[in-house]
Amino acid sequence: MKEKKNSRIEITELFMAKAGNDWNRCYHGTIKREHDVNGNPVVYCKIKIGNGYIYATAPNQWELGKKLDEMVLLILDYNLHEKSGNGSLVNLN
Repeated sequence: MKEKKNSRIEITELFMAKAGNDWNRCYHGTIKREHDVNGNPVVYCKIKIGNGYIYATAPNQWELGKKLDEMVLLILDYNLHEKSGNGSLVNLN
């Protein structure tokens, strides 16, 4: 069977970030799996929270989940999106 070149089907994997142990503060977004220039696996995620988005990348889904959970707490409990700054990225490692 010959494959169609312009297939309209795209599989999307969903991912969740949770603020602490509170299941009422869960947010869902999309996850994308790729490889970097050295062939190492990389996972990307984008989740909408309120009026903004959080983006994260990690070598695997478990590290990605930890980073996203921490960012959700920063946004909800410490108003990270409401504070102005110089646009520097926060390193959560």
